[in-house]
Amino acid sequence: MNVGIGEIIREWRTLRRFSQLDLSLEAETSARHLSFVESGRANPSRAMVLRLASALQMPRDVANDALRAAGFAPAYPQLAADAPDLAPVRSAVATMLANHDPYPAIAVDRHWDITAANGGAIRLFGALGLAGQTNMIAALIAASHGNMIENWEETALLALSRARAELIHLGGDERLKTLTAQLAAVPRLAHGDHSTIDLTQAVIPTVFRIGAARVSMFATIAQFGTVQDVSACDIRVEMMFPNDEVSRDWFRSG
Repeated sequence: MNVGIGEIIREWRTLRRFSQLDLSLEAETSARHLSFVESGRANPSRAMVLRLASALQMPRDVANDALRAAGFAPAYPQLAADAPDLAPVRSAVATMLANHDPYPAIAVDRHWDITAANGGAIRLFGALGLAGQTNMIAALIAASHGNMIENWEETALLALSRARAELIHLGGDERLKTLTAQLAAVPRLAHGDHSTIDLTQAVIPTVFRIGAARVSMFATIAQFGTVQDVSACDIRVEMMFPNDEVSRDWFRSG
């Protein structure tokens, strides 16, 4: 069943909690014209669809769907991961991962699947017994069964909050929704008392227990703000930094 442009705009306006007046002001059009677009009594121009998509902060794949529904060609490319045009992106990811060694760095997609990892990340995952994991949410769920992450509940709550925010931004994504629900259902989250967890700290590290070592790390996330490709724009490079000298020495010891 084909979904009309009016239905797409109305659905996303509701998702973003905009009134027709709010959206018309953001998109620099009249509320009357917007009402006609949503009801199917007016056909928006290509420029109008793009303005509405921008005002509604639609992900690029959704903006492409909106354009198709209005009878226009997509605005954003969707290339294969190995496409020549994406070579600079692949090179940038590889450079960031390599330059961050010996500390862990990974590239993940919108589903938190690991698409690339450096030596530090491979070493850390191996030491934690998570070498076979290819998804960060799945790895976090696997880690809930032991004490390899000292502050697992705190780490999981932060990840859950982030995943839910990403779901809102995406307007829903079945696979990410399933992974998020699986994490929320882990007994340590679903049935634990988290009232004593302080999420207002300036830095909230993840504390790993690796044998006798206590390795404390915090992460930064980098994204490609000017990449237009539908999939490549979702790539995030997550780089972990040691929170103290003991943690720094664990990675430098190789």
